[in-house]
Amino acid sequence: MEQMLQRIYRLVFIVIPSLALGAAGIWWGEWLIPFSIVIGGALSLASLRIIAWSVRRFLGTGMGQPIIIGISTLKIFAMFATMVVLAVFGLLHVVGMVSGFTAVLFITTIEGYRAARAGTI
Repeated sequence: MEQMLQRIYRLVFIVIPSLALGAAGIWWGEWLIPFSIVIGGALSLASLRIIAWSVRRFLGTGMGQPIIIGISTLKIFAMFATMVVLAVFGLLHVVGMVSGFTAVLFITTIEGYRAARAGTI
């Protein structure tokens, strides 16, 4: 699992800045879209790290599932609050944020499939 997570982190740190630079090149002078891509990728990566930590820490304990569900609920609330604050201050471009989320989701799905197929999970 650790190798898979390291590959995901490495790919995210390559893909998200590349997407942001590509968006900055396409929409020259519009900083909000690349910023939102980076924020979306960062929130999604933070979400992945929290899930991985909680599963490693609590799965297999007596109250593991309720604790993981509670942590996931708090994580979603914190992400929503962050997005609301950014939207209130006009620092959120929805398409850029969704692009960042989707890129991390796609990378996670592909790497998870590769690890499952290789039997390294």
